[in-house]
Order: sequence, then structure tokens, then C-alpha cells
Amino acid sequence: MRFEDPILLALLALMPLYGWALWRLARRAGPSYLLPRLSAAGLDAPAGRLLRTLPWLGALRAAAAVLIIIAVARPQATTVEARRPAEGIDIVLTIDTSSSMTQFRLGGDETRIDAARRVARDFIAQREEDRVGLVIFQRRSLVLSPLTLDLEAIDTLIEASVRSGLIPDGTALGLAMAESVDLLRDSQAASRVVVALTDGENNVPGVTTQQAAAIGRALGVRIYTIGLPAGQRSSPAVSLNELPLIYAADETGGRYFRAEDAEELAAAYEEIAALERARVGEETLLRSRELAPWLLLAALGLILLEVGARVGPWRRVP
Repeated sequence: MRFEDPILLALLALMPLYGWALWRLARRAGPSYLLPRLSAAGLDAPAGRLLRTLPWLGALRAAAAVLIIIAVARPQATTVEARRPAEGIDIVLTIDTSSSMTQFRLGGDETRIDAARRVARDFIAQREEDRVGLVIFQRRSLVLSPLTLDLEAIDTLIEASVRSGLIPDGTALGLAMAESVDLLRDSQAASRVVVALTDGENNVPGVTTQQAAAIGRALGVRIYTIGLPAGQRSSPAVSLNELPLIYAADETGGRYFRAEDAEELAAAYEEIAALERARVGEETLLRSRELAPWLLLAALGLILLEVGARVGPWRRVP
């Protein structure tokens, strides 16, 4: 049970004073006139006892007052209908689609880009209340989708995103991070996140990962980075530089994840989701039932009981 206006319960502090007044009145209670023959006046012993208890009828009024005070504080019986993640997370997925992502495998039979697509699609399938944007990059970055709740469209874009050819080959990681952060510039969400995935290092002049991280920090956007290290069959020319990824994550309050296979990649996305959901908490849906009308009915009953008693057996005799 909860009270909508609990501060009004402070009025209950006045009730002890009223109880003390009743006690003083009961001690002074006595007949208004001394009659030589009580039986002639219709006052026998039981009537005398009734007369002595007359002041205590005020206790009924006091109980009614207590019920009225509690009622105006609006007591409510609440039950939890459901708990669900709170709304307010905007996420931009930033995915490296350079040639190394399509040519080399990630631990198993999948290429890196295929594993990245599959895990990202599984990730957005669980974002029921979140807006998601999508950026891919090679030598340039390309915004495939702004923030949207149309997760089916994002899923289709991830599945159909080009592997190579549309954008010249390269790794413009800093530029992609900066454009991903810019997508979140006007977001009013409680949590704004960029998840950047790459298997190389920024090798395109222009925006560096450090500069992108500074922009993210200034705008309050957290950057989570995921690095896919070179496998045994990878070309020596393809190497993952983890230091800029670690720096970008630390600078913005995110985290860096190293994923050597598809399972570790999926675990990284799951942990990112858990961390962000913990930041915004969860929303509890409550069902409330007002108890004040029942208390007011009980108070009215007590008042009527007192009034009836005073005009009945407890009526005053002149």
C-alpha cells in the first residue's frame, strides 16, 4: 500500500490532544441535577453507567477523524502488473566493411563480415524499445539509416549491406565514429551509444579516433568499441590496433571488447546491452486501487453511530 499525499498524515499528530480532552471530560462527567429519587426520574443504575460513559462517545468521532485523515492522504493498494526495460536508449551500430572483413574468417567458418552481420541482427532483434541507426565504413563512411524504431528496416539493411565496391577500400574508423556520434547529436534519449566494430586501424587521413572520442565525450555519447584481432590465416598487412579503440572507449565512458570468435562477439554485444539497460534501469507498471472511499464510508458509519447513540440510550436527561 502507498499514499499519494503522505504529508497529510501529519494531521494524525493532533489526535493525542483530542484523546487527552476526552479523558479530562470523562473524569468530570456527572449528572446536571441531583434528584432525590433517581427511579422517579427514570435513572436507575444502568442509566448512571451510561451517563458516565457519555463523554467516551467522542472516541467514535475521533476514530472517524483518523479515518478521514488517512482517506485524504489517498491510500492506494498497488500490485505490480509488469516490469519492463525503461525507454530511452539510442544506439548507432558502426560496422567495418573493408576487404579484410570479407576475406578472413572469425574463428570458424564464417567470414568476419558475416559474423558481424549475424550478431548485429540478433542484437537489434532484442531492442524492442530502442532506436537504432546504422553506419558502415571503408575509406569513407556511409550512413545507411538514421535513428529509427523500424528495426525490420535496419535488419534488412544489415543483411543487404555491401561488402566492397560501393566504397573505396580502407579503414576510416575515426570518420565513421564521428559521423555516428553526429547522428546522436539531437537525441533526447537517456542513453546514447555508439558501438563501433573493426578488424584494423584508422588508415585514412582526416578525423582520428582520438578526435572522434573527444566529440563523443563533449556530446555525452558513450562509444563502445569491438576489435576483431587478426587470425592465423590473415595477411601480415592486416593488423588490429587496439590502443585507439581502448582510448576511445575509456574517454567516453564506454568499454573495449576483444572478440576472437563469433561467440565472444555475441557476448560483447550482450554485455553492452546489459550495461546500458542497467544505466537507465527498468520501468515498473503498477495497478493502483483507491482505498479512500471505503475509509470515508467507515468514518460516516462511525459518525452516524455516535449521533444515534446520543439521541438513544445515551441521550442527556435535564
